[in-house]
Amino acid sequence: MEKLLIYFDGASQGNPGDAAIGVVLTDGKGNVIEEISKYIGRATNNVAEYRALIEAAQAALEYMPQKAIFLTDSQLVANQINGIYRVRQPHLDLLNREAEDLLKRIPQWQVRYIERTANWQAHRLAQKALLDREVEAESGRIKPRKTLLDRLLSIAEKLDEADQRRLLQYAHRLAQEAHGREED
Repeated sequence: MEKLLIYFDGASQGNPGDAAIGVVLTDGKGNVIEEISKYIGRATNNVAEYRALIEAAQAALEYMPQKAIFLTDSQLVANQINGIYRVRQPHLDLLNREAEDLLKRIPQWQVRYIERTANWQAHRLAQKALLDREVEAESGRIKPRKTLLDRLLSIAEKLDEADQRRLLQYAHRLAQEAHGREED
């Protein structure tokens, strides 16, 4: 692949707190080719931003691009990775070096700061990862919340056969309409 544009974002609820990352990989024309939404555990916002860059770089390497432009709304990460700011915290220095090691494997790369409103897709994915998980009170294990499809299936199981058919017809119409919008 010639060129990738990669949007990435890290988010935490609290600082530190529950944290997640979002990454959107697009081709040179802006077509989405991959999205990543992942809960990463307890972390600060800066750690989440670096972890998002690392995940983004790993994903980009799978496409072997000649050029990759990474876009973030974190001025700190953009300026540290570009050598404008010095990395003062040892834990961030480790993440910075890990990101640089991955980026060096791409022939041409850039990390650019963009406004948060321009990074909405990656931000949405990071927020989604935070919403899609919950902690079981007794065990402390993390499990994903039920997806919309899981919730609909559990509701559909309680319907009689005629109502299940109507629900399936409605879902089929929605899928056809969504497919029609994708072609536009």
